[in-house]
Amino acid sequence: MPISYSIDREHRCIHETWTGLITAADLGDYWRHLLADPVVMVIRRTIVDLRACRIMFSGEQLAGLVEEIVLPLLNGKNWRTAIVVGDPMQYEVSRQYHVLAESFSRDCV
Repeated sequence: MPISYSIDREHRCIHETWTGLITAADLGDYWRHLLADPVVMVIRRTIVDLRACRIMFSGEQLAGLVEEIVLPLLNGKNWRTAIVVGDPMQYEVSRQYHVLAESFSRDCV
């Protein structure tokens, strides 16, 4: 899977790493897997490193994934995310996510 995560239990944080080409299908599969993890759902704080990836999905696809997967699985819970980017495209998509996630997440790019 091009997106992986590890849990830092001591600091109560989830570390995500995105590598290679990331499609909407990859992200959807990943979010379903991530949000099914009971430990993740207790912590709900992530550091997302996008620097080693190339994003291959549109803002429209991202919005659909948030609406269809994230919102129902979070079911009113909040989240915090720090997003690390390395290029303008990653920054643009991160800002789009920030706007889409305003209702449930506090983000920093």
